[in-house]
Amino acid sequence: MAVRNAPKYAVGNEATSKRVIVAGEQYKLNKMLSNNRRGRQVSSFAMEFCLSLPQGYRPTKEQWRSITRDCCKALANHLKLTGSDRKEFYSLVRGVCHQQKQTGTKGGDHLHLICSKIVGNRMLRDLQRKGATALLKQAFTTAVSTHVSISIDDYKPHQLNRGKRLEKWQYESRKMEERQKENEKLVSKLEKQIERWELALENSDIKQLRRQRNRIKKTFSELDGELENTALSTRINSILKQ
Repeated sequence: MAVRNAPKYAVGNEATSKRVIVAGEQYKLNKMLSNNRRGRQVSSFAMEFCLSLPQGYRPTKEQWRSITRDCCKALANHLKLTGSDRKEFYSLVRGVCHQQKQTGTKGGDHLHLICSKIVGNRMLRDLQRKGATALLKQAFTTAVSTHVSISIDDYKPHQLNRGKRLEKWQYESRKMEERQKENEKLVSKLEKQIERWELALENSDIKQLRRQRNRIKKTFSELDGELENTALSTRINSILKQ
């Protein structure tokens, strides 16, 4: 993150992150007990989304709470979660809002929404697909319009010479998408490096362990704190301490 201020609003806490880890580890254990080796190994237990506002807009805690609630509800509907699964999904969501400096080019206030991939001892594969990301972006736009009375039509570009004129919401959204895509690539790279590290650990390959540990450290640093307080960051920090 550009500015490492203390979060100004949060849903869940460290206990939430621990529940996400426990759910993931239980899922891995159950797969081993059932001798089900199909599919890729689970290297991370949660998905993280960054929901960002342009500079100049600072919702209250209550407004962020309403926005988060609407986004989580939209995700649960998209994933067709009902009953106990829906209740468990809500209990495995952590949100942290950071207030950015309202100057410069680093973007505005934003919410990191962290959702468990494992609910009811099953993998929420649709959560990891582009459709969920697109749905969440639309839910965020709708929630902001509803609770903060901000419309995309309200924005005019403050920066010139960007080629075709863009509304500020569109411009900020495009920047956010580019940043999100880059982060997704880095997270995917991290997951592969962790898989190689785990394989080296199983084979007691000290040389490969050190190599992958150094690569994990480098890739993790490139994310510049974007995985802070997530299950994956907890796993990475555990690897780096070894």
